[in-house]
Amino acid sequence: MQWILLAAFVGFTAAAAAVDPLCSVYDPFKVLPDNNKFQIGGAFPLHEDDCKKLQPETVQEIVVIQWALTHWNQNPANYNAKLGLYAGDTCSRAQEALSQSLRFLDSVGYHEPKECRTENTGAKLLGLIAPKDHSSSSSLGTLLTVADLPVAAYSSQAATALLQMQLKNIIATTPTVEVYVEALIKLMTALRSNLVTIVEDGYNSEVVKRVISQLNEADIFVSDSLEYDQTELAQALEDSDSEIILSLLPKKELAATLNDSSIYKMDKLWISLPIDGEALDETEMMELLPVDAEIEVILLQQQFIDLPQFRDYFIRVLKNNYQSYQLLTSYVQQVYNCSGAVCEVDKHQLGQLYQQSKSAEAVVRMTYAFAAVGQRIASDAAKERLCAHPSPECTALIMREFLALDYTFGINDPSEMAGERLRFFKGRENILLASGMTVKAIELFIDNDGQTSVHNLMTYTTGKQPSVTLSSNHLADQRKRSICSPYRPFCGNCPNVQLVNGERHFLSIPRHYPMYLIGLFDLHGGTACQSMKATDISLPMAFIHTVWTFKQRFPDLSLLKNLDFGALLVDSCSSGKQAIETVVRAETQCFRFNQAGRNITIVPGSVFGYVSALHGDSQEALKGYFSSGDAAVALVAADSDSTPRHAFTALPGARSQALALLRFLNRMHWQFVTVAISEQDPESLSAFRNFERLALDRGVCLAEVVNIGGVRVDNLPPVGTSTNVTIVFATARDAAAYLSLTLRSHRKVVHVMMGDAHDWYLHEPQNKKMFQGIVSVQPKDILHHDFREWMETTTPLTLPENWYWSFIEDRWQCALTQKSKLTYGKMCTGDELLDIASLGRMTKAGYLSRGIERFLFAMDSVYRKLCPTQSGLCLEFYEGGRELILTQLKKTSVEDDVEIYEYLQVGNDEYDYRTLGNWSLNGGLRLHSLYRSFFDGPVESKCQPPMCKCFLDGDFLQRPLDSFVYASEQVDTDRSTGSYVRRQPAFGAEKVGYQSVFEHLSMGQWRQYTHNFVLLALISVLTIIAVAVLVLVLVKLYLRVVKGNQSLGISLLVGIIILYITAYFFVFDATDLVCRLRVVMHGFGYSLCFGVMIAKATQLRNAETLGFGNVVHISFWNYWLLLFFIIGVQIALNTRWFAEPFMSTLAVSDAHSDMVCTLGKQEFVLANVYVIILLFLALFINSINRNIKRNYKETKWLFVSSVLCTLIWLAWITAYFMVPNEIKETVIVAELICCASILLGLLFGPKIYILLSYEPVVVEYKESQGNNMVLFERDDDLPSVRAVSPASSSGSSTRTTVSAHSGRGLSANPHQDQESPVFHTVMRKKTKVRRSHSGHEMQIRAHPDVPVVHTQSSRPSPPPGLKRPTIIH
Repeated sequence: MQWILLAAFVGFTAAAAAVDPLCSVYDPFKVLPDNNKFQIGGAFPLHEDDCKKLQPETVQEIVVIQWALTHWNQNPANYNAKLGLYAGDTCSRAQEALSQSLRFLDSVGYHEPKECRTENTGAKLLGLIAPKDHSSSSSLGTLLTVADLPVAAYSSQAATALLQMQLKNIIATTPTVEVYVEALIKLMTALRSNLVTIVEDGYNSEVVKRVISQLNEADIFVSDSLEYDQTELAQALEDSDSEIILSLLPKKELAATLNDSSIYKMDKLWISLPIDGEALDETEMMELLPVDAEIEVILLQQQFIDLPQFRDYFIRVLKNNYQSYQLLTSYVQQVYNCSGAVCEVDKHQLGQLYQQSKSAEAVVRMTYAFAAVGQRIASDAAKERLCAHPSPECTALIMREFLALDYTFGINDPSEMAGERLRFFKGRENILLASGMTVKAIELFIDNDGQTSVHNLMTYTTGKQPSVTLSSNHLADQRKRSICSPYRPFCGNCPNVQLVNGERHFLSIPRHYPMYLIGLFDLHGGTACQSMKATDISLPMAFIHTVWTFKQRFPDLSLLKNLDFGALLVDSCSSGKQAIETVVRAETQCFRFNQAGRNITIVPGSVFGYVSALHGDSQEALKGYFSSGDAAVALVAADSDSTPRHAFTALPGARSQALALLRFLNRMHWQFVTVAISEQDPESLSAFRNFERLALDRGVCLAEVVNIGGVRVDNLPPVGTSTNVTIVFATARDAAAYLSLTLRSHRKVVHVMMGDAHDWYLHEPQNKKMFQGIVSVQPKDILHHDFREWMETTTPLTLPENWYWSFIEDRWQCALTQKSKLTYGKMCTGDELLDIASLGRMTKAGYLSRGIERFLFAMDSVYRKLCPTQSGLCLEFYEGGRELILTQLKKTSVEDDVEIYEYLQVGNDEYDYRTLGNWSLNGGLRLHSLYRSFFDGPVESKCQPPMCKCFLDGDFLQRPLDSFVYASEQVDTDRSTGSYVRRQPAFGAEKVGYQSVFEHLSMGQWRQYTHNFVLLALISVLTIIAVAVLVLVLVKLYLRVVKGNQSLGISLLVGIIILYITAYFFVFDATDLVCRLRVVMHGFGYSLCFGVMIAKATQLRNAETLGFGNVVHISFWNYWLLLFFIIGVQIALNTRWFAEPFMSTLAVSDAHSDMVCTLGKQEFVLANVYVIILLFLALFINSINRNIKRNYKETKWLFVSSVLCTLIWLAWITAYFMVPNEIKETVIVAELICCASILLGLLFGPKIYILLSYEPVVVEYKESQGNNMVLFERDDDLPSVRAVSPASSSGSSTRTTVSAHSGRGLSANPHQDQESPVFHTVMRKKTKVRRSHSGHEMQIRAHPDVPVVHTQSSRPSPPPGLKRPTIIH
C-alpha cells in the first residue's frame, strides 16, 4: 500500500527542486492505480492562506482517502471498478479552490468539446469533492451553478455553503445543520418543551433563518435571536420567556460565552448546536463549565468511529518517509514541534501525539460511496457507456445509484467499519445524506462535589426512518421546561406581521412582555408630525410614572404579583385617524417595531387596555370608535366629557363641574352671566353644553355667548355691558387672549374660569395684577407629590426615552443624539430640566394617573380571581381578563369633588390661586373663606327685566313656587339620589373586606394604633362583667331566690351586652360587613335598652296609680307589646342598611389606602335619630316617676341613668362632628362604653348588692278580728310589703303567701281556720342575729333552708292588721 502514497508525492518533490516552494504547493496530488476506471477529486486546504503553515487535519484526510482507496483497489472483486484521486491544494483561498477544481475537471476531459472526444477516454468522472472550509465551497458553488455535476461534502461547513448556493446533486457523509436540528427537535420533544432563545455569532444569518424555519415547522418557536457579543446578553436572556437557550456558535465562541459568570450563573438550560460541525473532545467538555456554574449544558455533536488501523498506517508512513518528502517533513515539524532537517522521533512518540481527524469517518464513507457507485455503473455496460463522458444524464444516473446504494463493509474493507451499511436518503432541500451517522446529546452540569458530570441523554441515528434512543440516566423532571405562551408573537400567532414606524412607538424598558398597556398621546403635531409646540409632556410622564410606581405605592396590597406588563406610548401625531388605526391594528393583526436593537412584536389580544390623553377632534374620534363597541377592551380617558361604553375616566364629569359652578353662582347671587367659549375646543364646548342645559332650571340666565376660539383678539366683539360676570369655557391660550381684550373696557367684570382656562396666566404673565379676583372652578387637585418631585428632577440621563429626548431637544434647541445634531447644531449636556411652572396645574395628569391606578386595581382584582396562584399570567386571564376588567371598570364610581379658587396676590409681585371652597354631590358647597372683591363693593349680577327675560317664560301653573325659592336652596342640586351612602366603592365592584376573620385580626390595619388594644381590653372586661351579672340573675332565678317575671330586667342586660359587643366593630377595620354591623347594632342595642327603660317606667307608674289591688289589674303582656313595638320599628329601619350594596370603600392617600365606611358623619347621626327620640322619651317619663319609692326606689336610678345618657349623647354627637376622621370611631367607642356602664351600674348595681348582701326569710302572720289579707295587700307603708325581690319589677313581683303545711297560698282559701299560720318572704341582712326571748316556741318552717319569723296574735300592734314580727332561730 505504501508505494501508492509515495507515487502521489513524487511530483511534489521533483517540482520543488526546480521552482519556488510557494508555487509548488499548487501541484496536485494524484493516486492513479493500474487500470484506473473511475476518478474523483477536488480542492483541499492543505495550507493556511500564507501557503506555509500546514493544516494537519487536511493532510490526514488526504491520507485517509488514499488508505480507503488502497483497501478498495486491492480487493480482487473490485478489479473492474478501481478508483483514483486528484487532490489540489488551495492554501485556504476561495480563488484557488475554483482553480484547482477546474484543473481536475480538465484532467478528466470535462471541457472537451463533443466533436473532439475519443472513445478511449481513460478514467471516468464520478464526482467532485468540495473543500471543507465555507469560503472555498462557496466559490466552488459558483462553478456548479452552471455545471451539472455530483459534489460530495465531508464537512458540515462545506454542506452548509453548498446548500446556501441552492445547488442540486449534493452528497453529504457528515451531519449537516439540518440533521442537528432534527436531533434537537427530538430532544425538545423529550424535554416536553417548544420554546428556545437563539444565541448566534452574527455571521451566519442564512443558517439561523433555516434553523428557525425548520424549528417552526416542528412547532418549536424562537422567542429571540441574540448575538453572543452584544452588551447585556445575560440580562436579555434572563428577560426572555424561554428557559432553554439554543446556541449556534463555533466551539471557541461557545467556550468564551459560557466562561462569563453572568451566563453560567443562570438557572437555565443551554443546548449547543455545532454550526461548524466541530465536536468537543473529552478534555474540552470537562473544562467547559466552571466549578460554580449553575447552568446546565447539552451538547449536540457527532459520534465518531475510532480508526486504530489507520492510525498505525499513518504513523508508519510518517516514520518511514518524513525525511524523504517535504510535505511529511513539514507535518512532523509542525505537529511534533521539532526543527531542523532531521526530527528525532520514534514510533512511540508519534503515537502519543497522534489525534484522529474528526472528519476521518466521513472521508471513508465518502470514498467508499463513490467506489461502490462506480462498481454498480461498471457492472452494467449501458450505464458505463452513458457515463463515458461527463453529462447531465450521467449525473442523474450517479445520483440515482447513490439513492439505491446499499453497501455493507466486509472483511477486505477497513476492519473498523466491518458490518456498517452504506446507504443514502434524501434530506431537506434534496440533499443526499448518508444513513447511519450518529448525533449524541451529551449533558454537562456541575454536581454537588463541584465536578463536571457527563451523561448521554439521547442518540440520534440518521436514515430514511431515523432512530432515537433516550437515556434514563438523568430524570426528565429535573430538566428545565420551556413552553410557549399563546399571547407571545413568536408562538405561531403571527404568520403575517406589519412593520410600523419605530419613531412613533416607544416601549418603556424595551423587551418582550406578556401583555401591554398602550397610551395614545399627541406628542407631535402638524402635517409632517414634527411640531411639539402644543405638547403637554406631563401626560405621557404621568402615564410612565404611574405604571412604574403602582406596585411600590401600595406595597401592603401585593398588587399584580408576578404579573409583568409593558407600557407602550404611541404618538398619534394629533390625528384621530392614526389613533383609530393604532387601536384597530393592535386588535386585529400583529405589528412590529424596532427599539434598542430589538424587534418588538405585539399580538392581537395582548393589549389589555388603552390610555388616551388626546386633544380635540382626535379624542372625539377615538371615543366614537369605542362607543361602537368594536373593541372589547377598556379605554381610560383624561377628559371630563361623558364617556361612551367601554371607556372610563376618573376626572369629574362636565355635569358635576357645571353643578358646582351653578351652586357657587347662586351663593354669590350671580344670576345673570355672559359666556366666552372656544367653540373649536371639544372639551370646552362639551362643558358649556352641560352648563347651558342646567343653568335656567337652577336660576342662572345667560345674557350672551361669545366665541373666542380660532379668531384674532382684534376681531373679537366688544365685551357685553349687561352682566358683571363672565364664564370662560376655553383653552388657556384663548382665555389669556380674551382677558387681554377686556383691558380695553373700563367695566369691572368677574371672570370665572372653567377647564383649561385655569392656566391663563401662563400666556399672559405681564398683566397678572390686573386680573386679581378671577374665580376658577376646577376638579380637586389629586396630583401625587412624588410625581411633581420626579418631574422637577428628571433629566435626559435619568429618563432615556426617545419621546422625552425629542421634547427636550425641541425645548432647549440642542441635540441629544448624533442624528439630531445636524438639526440643532449643538449637543445638550444631559442635565436639562423641565420648566414645571410652565405646565400649569396639571389637572389632567393627576386624573389620568388616578384612572390608570383604578384600571390596574381592576386588573389586579380580575387577576386574583382568574389566577388564584398568582404565579404569572395564566391562560384564563389571557382569554377572559379583558372583558372582566371592562365590566369591573363600568361599576367604578367617578370622582365628583370640585374645588373653587380665587386668583390673588400671595407675595411681592407673586400671584397664585387660593382655595375658596369645594363642592361634591354628597357634601354640597362648602366655602372656607369669603370671596374678596377688588371692586367698589360686592359684585352682583341679577336677572332684572327688561334686560333679562329668562324667568318670565316660566309656567306658573306648573312651577308656582319657583319665584319664592332660590335655586341655592334646592336639595336636588347637590344630591342626585336620596341615599345616605354612595352606591359603589371607590375601586371595583367587589365588597371591601378580608378573606377570613383570622386575616382581619392578624393583619388588619387596626393593629397600627396602640390605643385600639387598650379599648379592646376595656371592652372585653366590661363585657365579661355584664355576662357575669346575667349569669348571676339566671342562677338566682333557678334557685327561686329571685321570684316573679324578670324578663324586662334580663332584656335590659342583653341590650347592655349588645352595646359592649357593638364597640368591638368600631375598633376593627371598616370592612363591608363591619360597617353594616356598626350602624345596625348601634341602633338596635340602644333601642332595646331605652325601650326596656320606657316599659319599666310605664309599669312603675301604673303600679303607683292603680296600686296592687285585685280590682284593677294590667296584664304584663301590655308592657311586652310596648317593647316589641319599639324594637320592631328599629328593625324596620335597619333593613335599609342591609339593602345597601356597598357599605365600605378604599380611601386612597399618597402613600397607602385605608378601609372606610361610606357612611358619613351626618348620615350616621341621622341613622340614630330614632334612638335619640327614645332617649328623650325615657328621660321624660323617668323625670315624672322620679319620686316613686316602689321596688327599692328604682325610678330614681332610671331617672339618673336617663339624664347621664342624654348628656353623653349630646357630648359625643358634638365631638363626633369636631374631631378628625381618624378618631371618630374612638369617640363612638367611648360613648358606647360610658352609656352601657352607666346602665349596668345604676340599674343593676343596687340589685346585685341586695342579692349578694341579703337573704330571704319567712315571716309568720296571724289574722286578728277576722280580717283577710286585703289589708296586707293594700298597706304600702309596712316594711313587709316593701321588702320584695330586689331584682324583680314592681309589677311583676307578687307578694308570696304560702302555708307552712301544704304550701298552698292563703288567698286561695279565705275560709281557712284562723289559727292556721300565714307566712311571707322578707329580706334579711346576712349577719348573725341572737334568739328572741319570746314566749313562743319555734314553729315548723315552710322551707327547711329559709329561716322563719313568728308573730304573736294576742299582742296588739300599732298598725292595724299585722303583728310586730319577732325573729326566731
